[in-house]
Amino acid sequence: MQFIACLAILMLAAIGASGQVSYTYGAKILDAKVHYVIVNPFSDKIRITPAYVAGGLLFEDFIALYRPIVAINGTFFNPKTKHPVGDIVIERTHLNKGKLKTALIVEGPFALITTIPTSTNFTGKVESLLACGPRLLTGGRVTVYPSAEGFRDKRLFQPARRSAVGVTKHGKVVFAVIVTPVTLTKAAKIMQALGCVDAMNLDGGGSSALYCAGKFFVKPNRKLSTVLMVLPTQDLKMVGLRGGQ
Repeated sequence: MQFIACLAILMLAAIGASGQVSYTYGAKILDAKVHYVIVNPFSDKIRITPAYVAGGLLFEDFIALYRPIVAINGTFFNPKTKHPVGDIVIERTHLNKGKLKTALIVEGPFALITTIPTSTNFTGKVESLLACGPRLLTGGRVTVYPSAEGFRDKRLFQPARRSAVGVTKHGKVVFAVIVTPVTLTKAAKIMQALGCVDAMNLDGGGSSALYCAGKFFVKPNRKLSTVLMVLPTQDLKMVGLRGGQ
């Protein structure tokens, strides 16, 4: 499959890097205010994983429950039931099957953003997966085609606060919240400016949330069903146990 081949290439390119996390608050990028975190995940001490709690939690409660180093809001969800729209895999268990075609896949310290077959059962095939979208960057190019990915909500096409995740050519992972309302294309260009070659949109607007090292950069105004986190490796099993409660 395409994402397996891409993962193999990324793994070969990234071997030997060391892990670290850094953040920037209130940067001005292409005339937009941006908070972002850069994760260099090539360490056996940290891992990137989604977390999912059925029915949703306040973002602050996610932080208190999992005590992550970094956390950003995750995929879209039904506002009434809080049921996620995208696929979720945690600790090799496919906890939620969705209909979104773009996903962040994590295998150990290696991450990539790719198109996924929505009918696949990913249990045992990947360590972690969070599907959302639409795609913002592919191979360094702006590739924003929400209609082609099945998105129909007109609000998505209007300027809004954006959350996004991207991967640089060296395998670093970028979590960003663009506070200034922007279009998806502008968000893609901002992720490009941050050094990403591949990137995808996450849920945004009132769902946007970002936390790093004890500091809440952005708090959402609603409960969330999923977050994307950087955790100490020893805490990963706790995510698998709690996911989908």
